[in-house]
Amino acid sequence: MTSRLKAVIDELYRPAQRRKVFALSRAEAESLPRLPTTAVISITAPERPPANLDGFEHLLRLSFADVDHLGIELSARAREKVSKAFTVDQAEQVLSFVTGLPPGILSIVAHCEGGYSRSCAVAYVLNELYGYTVEFERLQNANPSVVKMLRKAAATHTKR
Repeated sequence: MTSRLKAVIDELYRPAQRRKVFALSRAEAESLPRLPTTAVISITAPERPPANLDGFEHLLRLSFADVDHLGIELSARAREKVSKAFTVDQAEQVLSFVTGLPPGILSIVAHCEGGYSRSCAVAYVLNELYGYTVEFERLQNANPSVVKMLRKAAATHTKR
């Protein structure tokens, strides 16, 4: 177990005044204890199978490519991924999932394959919208398109 994973697990067990959100890799998320106070937003690449997260009561599974599809200049590789990019519907799913969580959920883990881009975008916006505690130093590579789409969805989102 890495020192980072150990630190996150320690935080998951620690009581909190407000919700915390962590951006992790798929491997780290799969290694977490299944705590009733933790919800998970699982983001996998379209070509990968679902992450092994059985046992989490509150789990949202999404699959989309890690591409900044709203960027001004897209590389050829990025253009190939646009059809599998983050959608408005998925942004709504994230917001509905988070706003529908029961009060006993103290932490949210957002994971993607590497824990550097898509999950960081989700964590960043949850902090921005709801004041969740985050590790800002870990969010520097947040996917800009995911951030923009979550913000846009939040502007019109209503709790269902």
